[in-house]
Amino acid sequence: MHFIGYQRAGEEQEFCEDIAKTGPTVIALTAVSPDLRDMAIGIRVVKNVGEAMEKANLDAVTIAYYPPKVYRNGIMTFEHDFKEPGKYVGIVTVSDDLGNEWVSRFPFTVGVFTFMGYIEYILYGVAFTALCGFLWYMLRVRARKADAMTPRLA
Repeated sequence: MHFIGYQRAGEEQEFCEDIAKTGPTVIALTAVSPDLRDMAIGIRVVKNVGEAMEKANLDAVTIAYYPPKVYRNGIMTFEHDFKEPGKYVGIVTVSDDLGNEWVSRFPFTVGVFTFMGYIEYILYGVAFTALCGFLWYMLRVRARKADAMTPRLA
């Protein structure tokens, strides 16, 4: 199962673990395995309060629930408006015709600063600073060579 989130407002970027900000978000679950395409897929989005507290009162922490249903194309999509930032878990349930059921958890964050969310920008900054430093160094070396080759007047 592949878990992807998109936000219509702002950047049109795909998110797998960290959704940049709160607001309307389209989430898609794609059944990668052909075996899953004939099975019913459902999801429950809950606040991440830990598995023990989650099991104690699942309905209290649930913010969205879509019961299992068969999607012939293997793609389940839904839209949810995340009102507040925080840590969430998508609990995906897949069941077959024989009554077998598999449950998988997809933790993700919404509108929460994470180092990994900004690593790309940090690396760009480091690369830009290194490039500027290298160019400054090369100009200094060239200036010293030009200065050394200039005849001195006594």
